[in-house]
Amino acid sequence: MRAVLIDDERGARTVLKTLLKTAAPEVKIVGEGDDVDGAVEVIRRTKPDLVFLDIQLRSGTGFDVLERLDDLPGEVIFVTAYDDYAIRAFECAAFGYLLKPVRVSDLQTVMARYKERRQAERDVAGHLRVLIEHYADAQVKKLVVQNVNGFRVLGLNEILYLQGEVNYTRFVLDNGEQLMTSRTLKTYEQILGDFGFYRAHQSHILNLRYVAEYQKGDGGCVVMTNGDVLDVSRRRKAGFLEKFLA
Repeated sequence: MRAVLIDDERGARTVLKTLLKTAAPEVKIVGEGDDVDGAVEVIRRTKPDLVFLDIQLRSGTGFDVLERLDDLPGEVIFVTAYDDYAIRAFECAAFGYLLKPVRVSDLQTVMARYKERRQAERDVAGHLRVLIEHYADAQVKKLVVQNVNGFRVLGLNEILYLQGEVNYTRFVLDNGEQLMTSRTLKTYEQILGDFGFYRAHQSHILNLRYVAEYQKGDGGCVVMTNGDVLDVSRRRKAGFLEKFLA
């Protein structure tokens, strides 16, 4: 499990490293930063599983860091002395929020939740892939999607795109229906990539069969067959075009 520590105080980073040795000794620190530019660089370079992110940095805020990352590779845990930022943190899809001074018990709690999430995503991805491969010889491949009422079995050709909403995923279907499930977008990214889907942005996965138009831009955007317009991130643009034009 690889982590990056972003805090403008060296002492705070040292304390957090010490606490992590107790709360989660399996975590390996692969990078550190103390300002916005350094944070963006180290996160892009190391692609960590976890980012421990302070809100007040030397040249801006932790929110500035997230705004400059089109494609965040892992989960974010905010570490700050200010509890009034909590709502905005979770609006930015933060996995956790720790108040300074950080207590080892709080760190243990958030790390336990993170490990449970990772294992659950692996288990779900494995089950879903088995189901899809079971239908590999069928004309229509299918996916089981759990929801508040139980579950739905969807043909992959029914799915226009998937929209990530914090810890949930919204399925937008070709008949105009929408379906919400308590699985993360990352779970579905792991299993749908071999079946004509591509994660063109941190917030959505596209069914390439339903992309009607691509419009150039910084990253560009796509128009789906139902008229919805979705952004393509700069860092995923080349991969999207390669998949789409293959």
